[in-house]
This record gives sequence, structure tokens and C-alpha cells, in this order.
Amino acid sequence: MAKKKVVSKTRRANNEGSIFQRKDGRWVGAAAAGYDDDGKLIRKYVYGKTRMEVANKLSELTNRIESDNFDYVDKNNLGTLMNEWLLVFKKNQVTPRTFEGVYSKFKLHIEPKVGNMKIDEVTTLTIQKVLNQMLEDGYSLDVVRKTKVVFNQFFDYAVQHKFVANNPTLLTRVKSKERKIYDGENKYKAIPPEARVKFLECLNEHKLLKPLCLCMMLAGLRTGEALALMWKDIDFENKTINVERATTIVPKFDENGKIKERITVISETKTACSKRVVPMPDLLVNVLKDYKIEQELKGDEKGINLIDKSSLIFCKDDGSLRTYYGTKKILYRFLEKHKLGNLGIHFHTLRHTYSNMLFEADQNPKVIQALLGHKSVKTTITTYNSVDKSYFQKATDVLNNNFKVETEPTKIEQMEDDELDKELEELMREKEERRRKRNKDFEM
Repeated sequence: MAKKKVVSKTRRANNEGSIFQRKDGRWVGAAAAGYDDDGKLIRKYVYGKTRMEVANKLSELTNRIESDNFDYVDKNNLGTLMNEWLLVFKKNQVTPRTFEGVYSKFKLHIEPKVGNMKIDEVTTLTIQKVLNQMLEDGYSLDVVRKTKVVFNQFFDYAVQHKFVANNPTLLTRVKSKERKIYDGENKYKAIPPEARVKFLECLNEHKLLKPLCLCMMLAGLRTGEALALMWKDIDFENKTINVERATTIVPKFDENGKIKERITVISETKTACSKRVVPMPDLLVNVLKDYKIEQELKGDEKGINLIDKSSLIFCKDDGSLRTYYGTKKILYRFLEKHKLGNLGIHFHTLRHTYSNMLFEADQNPKVIQALLGHKSVKTTITTYNSVDKSYFQKATDVLNNNFKVETEPTKIEQMEDDELDKELEELMREKEERRRKRNKDFEM
């Protein structure tokens, strides 16, 4: 008697839900996601090319359904979820200015392109396309990288709260270096040497800009560092400036992340390395002494003390803090009045000029780094060392001096005219004699 064939059956794995293959060959998975208001079962579906792909997606979906956040995530798109993350979590983790930059990247580059998608629909390919398109649209590599950081931080948060199982940003790629094409424009960032004297002469006519600009041009201070200076920071005896603080612009946001206003405050310096003591040349010392006398007289007229140790050096007439934008307008009006606008001068140009003058004097880059308050000497050398044609001539002169070849005068250079004529006649006779000899040999 023939034995009955036994067909084995395999059970679906836990949390696998229902998986089946459609007539078109595509695999589908379904999982129960609760009941609606009428008591009807709610099913969620996932799709894939293979059964294994669907099983993995279905397992992830089931885990999310079992979490407390499923209904919240399911009802909102990625734009809503990321916006809430930014305002509730990210905003309190960074400074207001940093948050302004982060939020603008979300509004400009993320929300318009993927904001309407569901969070589980955003894949590595989706994010990679967004980053690639930004590069094609001409955005700098720095902006693209920072946009990727926003994606990455949000999806890390999403994974931790079981919105998704994995962070799709991890496998995206952005090139490491930005290849810049030379466009032929003048990249000289400092005031050209031939224009510096004229600029200084024009400054003599402006009571505020003269000491302010010289603090940047002759001491290398940043604009915010100069505006935050107090009289206690100036040591006239030792001819030094103590840089301990700087102004910064702080944006204020409403509950929707929109900027209500921007205020200027005094805070810490840009980096820890920016705190430094800078020597002053005699010119700057004398200019600041004269300015202090003028401030004392102005304060007496207004009945306020403008030269107290804690008084701001470059304050407004009432002793309050000047804003960067207001001071910049004063500079631009000054440049326009003296027809200096074609030189491309702005406040940071003065700091570049300070650095360049030190490089022109062959100072050690590490010393210049310390004076400028840079964290890395690479920044000092690559960004704050402009090159003009005089550098090329200096380099050529050095090579000429190091590789100069001493040559002895030739015999011909030593001959007198009569001797030279005799020598030439002798050479012509020898040449004629050799010609006759060759002809004679040929006839034989």
C-alpha cells in the first residue's frame, strides 16, 4: 500500500502580518492598525518586488503600529513632523543665530521638496536626489552639507522615537571638496598697498571712524570685537588691547519659527581662541588717547560719563551699544563721500589688511594666527594672506639672489678692436686653406 505524501506547511513569522503576491508579480503586505470610529478594521499596506522585502517592511510597520506614536506619525507628513522637532527640540539646543540657519535650510530646501511625503516614504535615494539637485542649482558645498546634517539629526530623532526603523541619511554621499573655478576677478581681500595712505588721510576727517577703523586695521580686531570694547580693555601704558567679548545679533522667534525682531547684544567672543591681548602701534595709541578726550568733553555736555572703565568706547551719544548695521551705513556714506567705493572696502577688509601687512613684513604665521585669534593657522595662511603682484617680484628676487651665476668674461669680450680684427683675418685664412686642400684632394 502506497504511503500518503505529506505536504509540510510553514507558519508566518511573528509580526509578519498577511503577505501575498498579486497577479502582476508584485508582493503586498497588510497589517491591522486598529479600528475607525465605526468599528471597521484599519489595514495598512506595504509593497515590494520580493517576499523578503515586503516581510521586512511589514515587520517595521508592525513595530511602529505597536508604538504609542503610530497615530501621530500616520496622520502627519514629514514637513509637519520636522517642523515640530525643530521648534520643540532643536531650538533649545543651539544659539538663536544657529537655529535661524537650520530653520532656513528646512524652509528653503527640505519642506518644498519632501515636506508632503510620509516619513516612511523618504528613502536614501530621496534625500540623495535633494542634495544632488541643490548642487546642480549652484548652492555651495557648505550649504548642501549643512542641509544633510538637518536631515540626519531629524531622522536620528525619528529612529529614537520609533517613527521609522532606520536613518536613510546615513548612506547618502556628498563630495568632500568643492572645486572652484577661477573667474578672473580680483580676489585681493585687503586694501591695496597703494591705497592705504589715501584711506588713512581720509579717516582724519571722521571722529568715530578713525579710531574704530584703526582698531581693525592696526590691531586686527573683528567688527563685533571693536564695537564691544570698553575703556578698561585699553592699556595705554603697555600699549595693548584686551579682547574679551564681542557683539552679536540675536534673532527673536514667534511660536511658528518666524523672526519677530533682531537685537544686538554683547556676548562671548567668536571662539575661545579669540580671547587675546593685542599690541598697539603708537599711531593707534595716540588716536585712542585723542578720542578719549573728545568723549570726555561730549559726556560733560550731555551730563553722562562716557569714559568710565565699563563705558563702551564706540558707543552712541547716549552711551548705548552701536549696531553693526548702523555703523556699516556710516562707513558706506564715508566711502561714497571720499570716492573710495571702487576699492571694495568694508569693515572686514581692514582686518585682512592688518594680516597682510604682517605677512608683508615676513612675520611668523603662528604669531599672526595668535594676533588674529584664529583657532587654526590654516585659516590664517589660506584666508588672511592675499597675494598681489609685488609678492611675485619678491619671490623672483629671492630666486635670483640664491641662484645667481657668476660667469667669467670670454676671450672675445677681453679683446681690443685691433686684436679682434687680426683674429678674424687669421680665421678666414685658415678657412680658405682648408677649402683649397679639399678641392685638391677631390681632383686627385
